Amino acid sequence: MKICFVLPQMLKKPIGGYKMVYEYANRLKKEGHDIGILFLNENALKKYKLPYIIRYVAVEIFTRIEPRWFILDKKVKKYNSLEKKNYKEINSYDLVIATGVDTVMFSNQKFNKARKAYFIQGYEKWICSETELIRTYAMGMDNIVVSSWMKDIVDKYGKKPALLLQNPIDLNVYKELTPIDKRESFSVGVLYHKAKCKGFKYAYEALLQVKKELPNLKVYMFGTTVPDFDLPEWFDFTLNASQNETVNIYNKISIFLCSTIEEGFGLTGLEAMACGAALVSTDYNGVIEYAVDGINCLLSPVGDSVLLAKKVIELVYNQELRLKIARKGIESVKSFSWDNAMNILNDYLRTVEIVDNERD
Repeated sequence: MKICFVLPQMLKKPIGGYKMVYEYANRLKKEGHDIGILFLNENALKKYKLPYIIRYVAVEIFTRIEPRWFILDKKVKKYNSLEKKNYKEINSYDLVIATGVDTVMFSNQKFNKARKAYFIQGYEKWICSETELIRTYAMGMDNIVVSSWMKDIVDKYGKKPALLLQNPIDLNVYKELTPIDKRESFSVGVLYHKAKCKGFKYAYEALLQVKKELPNLKVYMFGTTVPDFDLPEWFDFTLNASQNETVNIYNKISIFLCSTIEEGFGLTGLEAMACGAALVSTDYNGVIEYAVDGINCLLSPVGDSVLLAKKVIELVYNQELRLKIARKGIESVKSFSWDNAMNILNDYLRTVEIVDNERD
């Protein structure tokens, strides 16, 4: 089958949603499908106010060489939306998959012959109004959602039930390398992100409180942007961490702290658990897909930095509890494998082929 994903403009920094699309593209290509990715680059590099021809050439080169942070199969075709001669070829695809609210209208209008799906990874009300967002769910595309809470929302407006396709991780990569009982108990990991929905300020407030109680605290932080404040010396920050670097961080820490306010799924928490870090998190909707308070994690209300700090301190002092939660975390992530996800996706693709054959 010929399948084309439609992403917003090409970006050079690691983005979780893009990574998931690239992973699916690679795996579908390996299974024998003809895969393309179209990048909607109309606004790419516009902030630099370059002459159009220079911007056009720069964006074309950019699309060809990126992503350098992810090993995308060279046989996956990449299209730049500024290159109009691509449009004839993209119309030959059997299935187009929009990957965000800002790609839906283009996918619906430009792919005249293709079956249309909508891969929904979050409730993207920061991109458009809720009214506009809800309208995209009701357009009649095959809605595919990454979490149960998103399915509950999308199914209220969709013309048919959405397919639940929970985010998977590569369990051959994200795994325990350093025994959990051999790690420094005062080591905590955290993701730095500027987006308000990630709630980093609550994690930072919590860590400052933990430091007062535990002077030996060491924080390992990673992110795709440099923090806009001076980090304390007890923070170790990695910019644009590679997959191997994040795995090493997850295996270096005893506890992973997440203070997200809202997110579609919450991949970093799952990755950390797979590597043996005990998860302390806010109880935002996405984390509930895999986190059970007191069983494989400790959860706190969103926005409560005081309770987050107490949970971290509790796990440092109570090593038996930390080890129990970490072990349960490793066990519970096993159902989030790529094999399971691809089985679900392939079941869907078979229904697409059946419908197309009936039409023919």
